[in-house]
Amino acid sequence: MGQRMTRRQVAEGLELYAQKNYDAAIKKWTTALPKMKDNRLRFSTLGYLALASRDRGRNKDYLVHAVQQIDIAHELDDNVLRAQAYLNLSRANEMLADYFKAVSYSRLAMQYSFATDVVQGYALLVMADSYIGLCNFPKVLECLDKALSISHENEDHLMEVQVVNTMGKVFLALKDFPKALAFQQRAHELALSNAVYAGEQDANSSAKFLRLTKLKLATSLRIMGDFQGATKCVEEAMRSASSVGDRPVQAKCLVCVGDIQRSQNNNEVACKKYEAAIQMLQDMNDRCSSTLAMLGLVKSLLALDTQKQMASEILITALSTATAMGNKLMQARCHLLNERMLASENQINDARQAFEIAHRLYREIDLVCTICKNPMGMYRDQIQILTCTHIFHERCILNLLQKWTYEAQTCPKCNKSVLYSRSYIALSLS
Repeated sequence: MGQRMTRRQVAEGLELYAQKNYDAAIKKWTTALPKMKDNRLRFSTLGYLALASRDRGRNKDYLVHAVQQIDIAHELDDNVLRAQAYLNLSRANEMLADYFKAVSYSRLAMQYSFATDVVQGYALLVMADSYIGLCNFPKVLECLDKALSISHENEDHLMEVQVVNTMGKVFLALKDFPKALAFQQRAHELALSNAVYAGEQDANSSAKFLRLTKLKLATSLRIMGDFQGATKCVEEAMRSASSVGDRPVQAKCLVCVGDIQRSQNNNEVACKKYEAAIQMLQDMNDRCSSTLAMLGLVKSLLALDTQKQMASEILITALSTATAMGNKLMQARCHLLNERMLASENQINDARQAFEIAHRLYREIDLVCTICKNPMGMYRDQIQILTCTHIFHERCILNLLQKWTYEAQTCPKCNKSVLYSRSYIALSLS
């Protein structure tokens, strides 16, 4: 009788979750968990709790549930469960910006799953996001190319949405904003299409990725100067997130609204949005997003020209966090912002030193064009990625690009033969 009641509590939790009553669902599962004798039921319930924790921004709870799943998988000696648990563990570590651990656990998830299993694709997506955090862009592209193939083999449209969305993030990081916008638009189109045909079981996931793609689209539109389009997208994403208590997306929407306000010189409003977002993101232990919000806040404070001391202190915190994460591109952006602050105060030597540190960091992450020897993505840029995953300024390989649609060319960096491909990853949309 006791175990039957426990199973009923788990089922009731699933019903509550489907009704978007997340806190009540979590309470049901948490209450039922200590009474369970069946390890497989414990494993699946921990999976529900992990998913709910992720959606509510409780990243450390997500990690705890994933660790408990690993223990059960080892006790049962079940490789399928191991793969699922390691995937959760990798996702939790990526959200906590512990990127090396995330990559390591993703590899274990792949090791314990079949070559064509969707777990492989989702593990590759976690690796891709982690490599973005580590600024290893060739590795990002390798992971995305493989994940795209798996998404097509399994007809997993949500995986495809995430692949295209992540490719947009790559071009956003490299400051090729037209290409970032093109990929984000494509990701949003795919998410819209998937939402139309999604069954009841996938409705929550489809809605989640629809608001995520709207948020990313808003970011690219804002940078391209379409403030009206960006505002419309971020407001829709915020409404969707608020209706289901999706705190991670809510917080990132606040950052985006702050960016839009700052771009329109409404810096006092922008500061309030950034401050609210930073509080939420730090509560969620989202170091990456909170650092981006801090950089936005610094820019708004500098524009107000009355809070330079506060801006300097926040920038020091942002740099410290970026360094702890091992994100050298974010560190470089901090030093470039510091250069701007120092130059405005006529501290020319210190400003030059800050720029040199930023330039060194770009070299360390291999974001210096082999042709012209200048950094890529330090400022607005046009970037081309070849099918060997090497990156160049588009202007530096125009001759190659004019021929590679019909004749294989040689990569200037690795000398491999490269030919134009119509895959999402190899094709840099224009």
